[in-house]
Amino acid sequence: MRNFFYLRSLSPRLLAAALVAVASLPLAFEPALGWGWDWGWGSAQGHRQSQSRSRSPRQRSEREDTAKTGVKKPAGPMFAVVSLADQHITFYDADGVWERSGVSTGVPGHPTPTGIFTILEKERWHRSNIYSGAPMPFMQRLAWTGVAMHEGAVHEGHTASHGCIRMHADFARRLYGVTNIGQRVIISPQDITPAPIVHTNLPQPKLLAPPFEAGAEKGAKVSIAEPAVLDTQAPAKPKLINPGEYALALKTAAAAKAAEAAKAKKAALALLDVKEEEAAAAKRELDAAETALRKARAELEDAERSAVKAQGEEAVLKAAGRKASAEAKLAAAEAKVKEAGDAKAAKDGEVQAAEASIRAAETAAAEATSAAKQSVRRIEPVSMFISRKSGRLYVRQANVHLFDMPIVIREPGRPIGTHLFIATKPSGDGTSLQWVSLTPPAAYEVKRRPHSSRRGHPVHAEAEVAPVQAFPETAAGALSRIEIPQDAAQRIAELLWTGATLIISDVEMSGEGRFAMDFQILEQTRVREP
Repeated sequence: MRNFFYLRSLSPRLLAAALVAVASLPLAFEPALGWGWDWGWGSAQGHRQSQSRSRSPRQRSEREDTAKTGVKKPAGPMFAVVSLADQHITFYDADGVWERSGVSTGVPGHPTPTGIFTILEKERWHRSNIYSGAPMPFMQRLAWTGVAMHEGAVHEGHTASHGCIRMHADFARRLYGVTNIGQRVIISPQDITPAPIVHTNLPQPKLLAPPFEAGAEKGAKVSIAEPAVLDTQAPAKPKLINPGEYALALKTAAAAKAAEAAKAKKAALALLDVKEEEAAAAKRELDAAETALRKARAELEDAERSAVKAQGEEAVLKAAGRKASAEAKLAAAEAKVKEAGDAKAAKDGEVQAAEASIRAAETAAAEATSAAKQSVRRIEPVSMFISRKSGRLYVRQANVHLFDMPIVIREPGRPIGTHLFIATKPSGDGTSLQWVSLTPPAAYEVKRRPHSSRRGHPVHAEAEVAPVQAFPETAAGALSRIEIPQDAAQRIAELLWTGATLIISDVEMSGEGRFAMDFQILEQTRVREP
């Protein structure tokens, strides 16, 4: 308030100068927002973005819908190459370059790791759990250790982050709407261009007969009123379908089975309620019949005692008649008990049958759920990895380990490099797949020697690494040196379709503990000395 009266006391000229100075303060302080931390902002643009994120969800949704307008839909599976030297990222689809944009990666003290990665997780409004909850909008995680692509301040041609890949706001938003978890991202010191490749050792799909449920028409009924017509011709063979179509057919069949099982369980539960009520009524009738039987027996016993005590012809005749009537009532009561007992036993049997139907429906539902999970997994692209170090082939799908087995690698002592092969689209007749290859610098191992510090905390010192040949083998040469066993090739062929990837490398997979993930190959794979 005191400042307000002070301003009023100024002359018009001085007041105008003060207002101009105040208005210029945001411009003076804008450059100070460029902290260089991987916080999703770092410029006046990022500051305004952080303010816009405080808007209502409806405003944000409308803004995102506007941003999606005109986004070019990718053709087939996508993959990306990040060039650290050029500070740009290039996304490819089945037709080639989808889009390229500038990025800012890790500064020298916090470099972005290089290697072959996978989009592991997507979150629209992510906050960092490393940098004090810093916002990272449109985050797409590449490693569980904290490396991700996200919207942030991009300094064209320059590094600026703490290891993440910052992208321009509009590009990050458009990209977020078209990528999928599981798609490959290569981070390389230099730019890499995918090249088409044809090789006999590249896996190819196997056409499969459609599952039975997929060929049945929904709601089709068989009429028994019309006479059957004998078909003198052999039944037509079903049209074979590719593994992608087969997976979709399995999903449809699994969903139909799940719906059928749920419907059957609902009907069985309703029937059980009815049968339990009928069994309860039968139990009440049996109880009433047994009560009447006990009463008839007591009446007969009383009539027999009266007959013994009867004196005189008239009393004897009356007692005899009473006894005969009691015997008839007893016989009728016994018959009624037997009838009620049989009825109750029948109703109990119906209750047990209804309970068995519920158990069968629950079993069918569990099987349908399992089949649905498997069908969802089969829709995802299959991922293969061949390690020269272990001499084994590993196969995963939707981050689920399917199998692994030893394979033959010719000249196993000679480096093979690191190569990524991606099935981009089917051939013209749909019976085979077209592949592209990418060859980043060869991955190598860095051994860590554990020792103790003064305070007793373990410190892992890295051993000196001998220089490695960056590209010891071409992609075609690497394929020529491997031999996949026939049984493994058959199992892969039944799952293989577009989006499938094959990695060949000298090292073993770079794991990240308990987290589910696809095969990840770091250029510098750290291992501990035994």
